[in-house]
Amino acid sequence: MGVSNGLNWAARGGYAARGVVYLVVGFFAILAAIGSGSTEDTQGALRSLLHQPFGGVLLGLVGVGLVAFAGWRFIQAIGDPDNHGTDAKGIVIRFAMFASGLIHVGLAIFAASLVFQLGQSGGGGGGGDPTSGWLSSLFGHTWGRYVALALALIPVGIGIAHIKKGWTAGFEKYFDPDYNKLGVVKPICAFGLIARGVIFIVIGILAFYGGGIYDAQDAPGLEDALRWIQDLPMGWLALLAIALGLVAFALYAFVEAAYRRIGVEDASL
Repeated sequence: MGVSNGLNWAARGGYAARGVVYLVVGFFAILAAIGSGSTEDTQGALRSLLHQPFGGVLLGLVGVGLVAFAGWRFIQAIGDPDNHGTDAKGIVIRFAMFASGLIHVGLAIFAASLVFQLGQSGGGGGGGDPTSGWLSSLFGHTWGRYVALALALIPVGIGIAHIKKGWTAGFEKYFDPDYNKLGVVKPICAFGLIARGVIFIVIGILAFYGGGIYDAQDAPGLEDALRWIQDLPMGWLALLAIALGLVAFALYAFVEAAYRRIGVEDASL
């Protein structure tokens, strides 16, 4: 299929929107680490945008960007422009991308509900996180708890993949050569991926443990993971490190917006 400039810019706008969300999440985590505030999940980050000057416009733009990012994730999952293939590893990666698309559709809908006053602010720790939605539904069934225990290992695997991708700089193969001019940005991007990987692992551990104790309205998510880190010995320091990592991940998303190869012409749609 041919690549349109519109689709190319939509994908880049999607990466930028994700960067904005994680920048806000990281900012609140920094405040929590130094004792000046509390942690927020991705939905909390969107709510905070609404209270900024021109917040409705800003949140609307981010919401549109999240829709664009979801669309790009679906293209990555179905069309496979990154050539992950159809072996077991490739299928897992593409499934994760499809799930990411669904998550970002949910975040975009939440953003729209805030802009148009269609919903109330969410409660609990899960919010718009990668695990809380399916865990909440599964925890409502007796048999579902056993399935949830098994599926809770998925974010652990995603976390390990993020850490490996950051540690080995595996993300660079998807960037244009001009990315090499950025120099110091490379370790920052790596740090961001590793920090997000740690968050996924903590969420997975909490989800596995929570398979026996959480109810359908209290599934673990990003905010729970940040609070768990904060409650560790010297937790404020650990949370500060992770918070800075989330800001670094936001920078990574902005770098993707500028330098990632979109390559939709290689998609098999």
